[in-house]
Formats: sequence, C-alpha cells, structure tokens
Amino acid sequence: MSWIGKMFGLNSAAPPRVSATQLKHGRGWTTEVVGESKYQDALSRSYRRHGGRDRHPKVMAELVPELDNPYDENAVMIFIDGQKIGYLRREKAAEYRTVLGEKTGSCSAKIVGGFERDDGGRAFFGVKLNMSWPPSFVAQGKG
Repeated sequence: MSWIGKMFGLNSAAPPRVSATQLKHGRGWTTEVVGESKYQDALSRSYRRHGGRDRHPKVMAELVPELDNPYDENAVMIFIDGQKIGYLRREKAAEYRTVLGEKTGSCSAKIVGGFERDDGGRAFFGVKLNMSWPPSFVAQGKG
C-alpha cells in the first residue's frame, strides 16, 4: 500500500494470490476478529453482496500472515471477498503463526451487526470465524 493509502487508512490491499488451505471447523463462530471498525465499508459491501438484510450471512474468509506489520510480527489479516476486514486478536495470531508459519488459511465466517439501532443509527459490523483452536488444516480431499 502506498504511503498515501496508509496515511488515510485506505483499504486497497488485496490478499496475496496464494491458494488458501482450508482450516478445520470449530464449534461454531467463536473466534472474533478485531479492527473491523476501520473496514466498515468493505464489510457493508460483503454483507449486502451475500444477502444480509435481517440475518448474518455466512461467507469464506482468508487468513493471511502480514509479514511486514511494524506493530506485531505475528499479525494475521482477515479478508472477505478480497477486501481486508480486520485481524486476528494478537494472542490468537501468535498461536496461528506458531502452528502454521506463513501459510494462508481459509475458514467460514459470519458477518454480524449492521442492524438499525433504536436511535436510527446503524450498529457496527463485526466478523466471527469458525475454525478449530488450535488451528489445523483439513486433510487434502476431505471437507
């Protein structure tokens, strides 16, 4: 991303074109994503694209190690529909990177929030991931 994009928080970064390996499912959408407040436009587009009016659409998310993050050497970005929408929590990211190294993973995700509040405003969108913990990959040829 250019220095202008970083300065203004533009979301132009797309995940590297590496084939993602499917992560094993967990016990529901229990892994939270952080930093979504910076990516509300991208989440809103994905929410609408996947039919989310009065429900929480289920989508696929890509987990991509961010190798050049100046604040966290274990940072793991989360992408939906090719747009960055947040990060794994710092503790989870460190464990993910320990287990999986620099591999890219994919898992199911659910976009939550975005509902109209009583005051007429909109609640922020959030994302929850469905992946086993500690993270592990689905064996090739199995779902």
